[in-house]
Parts: sequence; C-alpha cells; structure tokens
Amino acid sequence: MGRRYYRRRSSNAAGALIRDAVEVGNRLPWWGAALMGVVMFSFFYWIVPAWIHHQWDSNPSRSPLGDLVRQVFERRLHWVQYLGIVLGLIGAFFAIKNYFWAERLSRHGEHGVGFLSRLLGRFLD
Repeated sequence: MGRRYYRRRSSNAAGALIRDAVEVGNRLPWWGAALMGVVMFSFFYWIVPAWIHHQWDSNPSRSPLGDLVRQVFERRLHWVQYLGIVLGLIGAFFAIKNYFWAERLSRHGEHGVGFLSRLLGRFLD
C-alpha cells in the first residue's frame, strides 16, 4: 500500500488559495484555466477592493477607532490586489501550458508554478 500525500497545513489563507488554484489549473483544459485566471483576477483585483471602498463610503459614522482601522486596511488593500495578480498569472500559465502540452505537472512542478507566480506577482505589483 502506498503512502498518502501529506501537505503541511498553514494558517495563511492566501497561500492555501494560491496552492489550490495551482492544483485546479493543472487539471483544467486550456480554456478553463484561462477563464479561471480572468475570473479570479477580476474578483480580487477590482471587485473586492471596490466593495471594501463602497462599505467604507456607505458608513457615515466616524470614530477614532474606525478611522484607525480604515487607515490600516487601506494600506493593506494592495495585498488583495497582489493575490489577484498571482491568481491571474497562474491561470495564464496553465492556459498556455495546457494549450500546447496536455500532460499534467507533478507536485514538484505545481510548487514551482506557485513560487514563480508569487515572484512575478511581486514584480508586477
């Protein structure tokens, strides 16, 4: 009987989302990976920040603690956009790869794609 694959659990939700997107993109056809990349990029780069700004603008009550929380989140809002860039890169990579080559990547290849997409995302952010 073979050994089960063990994946380290982390409390980082963004890392888990990137890892899951790489696994799903590896198994989709090229058009599915492209659609996944476009949808996830649009959601995390444009829709989530616009929704957060709308929530801030629709709440007219001001308090010192509320202003402090808003300033902290405004400075961290680019993390959500960075996540959108990384997920879009993952979708673009697998769309191109799956168009030309049908075989799936191994787990080590998936880890490499995740690492390279994070690295390129830092440069594009």
